[in-house]
Amino acid sequence: MSRKQLARSGGDLSRLGTDDSGATMLHLDMDSFFVSVELLSRPHLVGRPVIVGGRSGRGVVVSASYEAREFGVHAAMPMSRAMNLCPFAEVIPPSHGLYSSYSRQVFDLVAEVTPDVRQVSVDEAFIDVSGAVRRLGSPVEITTQLRAQIQERTGLSASVGIAVSRVVAKLASTRAKPNGQLLVPAAATQEFLDPMPIEALPGVGEKTQEGFSRYGIRLIGDLAAVDEDWAARVFGAHGHQLWRAAHGQDSSGFDHQAKEHTISAENTFGEDIWDIAVLEHEVLRLADKVAYRVRA
Repeated sequence: MSRKQLARSGGDLSRLGTDDSGATMLHLDMDSFFVSVELLSRPHLVGRPVIVGGRSGRGVVVSASYEAREFGVHAAMPMSRAMNLCPFAEVIPPSHGLYSSYSRQVFDLVAEVTPDVRQVSVDEAFIDVSGAVRRLGSPVEITTQLRAQIQERTGLSASVGIAVSRVVAKLASTRAKPNGQLLVPAAATQEFLDPMPIEALPGVGEKTQEGFSRYGIRLIGDLAAVDEDWAARVFGAHGHQLWRAAHGQDSSGFDHQAKEHTISAENTFGEDIWDIAVLEHEVLRLADKVAYRVRA
């Protein structure tokens, strides 16, 4: 589902409260990172539809500004389709070296907070601040300061979700976009998750969603309400992991120093993709994520 759709689900979040004790997992996600980096040297394009990607007929959208997304443009879309949706968008070819430079600046700041970081990609990471609270303040205070430092040093904005687990923190950062932060107190985790559509959970694609729908499971709260053994029996190991996620529980612990025997990255498309150029771009994007984790 889109960020806008997710932002509309769940209603007013002010009811969740402000108690951040125990909510020491942060999900940092830079806002429209590639586009935002390009706009630093093109301030006249701020507020306009901008697309980063290849200009050729077989080019693919790497990133789109929020203004371009309003027209349905999104990453991994063929450029030809993007230009049909938003013909007046400004197209900028990607500058990967520049993005890496800004990424290093961002994660240098993150490293000053804590070494307990799991970097997911060039512009995204999970940060466990449990060991930094005594030194730097509460999770909310740490988040506020980190976002301000990133803005000051790079000119870029970041959104951060603050929660008890990675899965909840990631959903919270999506709700916080753009340029915001959202705390989900430990006691309000289920209240936050329950109203969201089931496809908001990472790993729920079209087929999984259809399988859940056959049993009347359309919201995260619907899945959370079923018996754990039933979920595992009907939907297998993946279904059991999703049941845990529906309760705000991660499928594995957080250990950035643990040796990984297998490193992978995945993406579930909302629809079948047949365009070879789009698939090639997605393979390269996922390979980039894996490469960052290998180097971390």
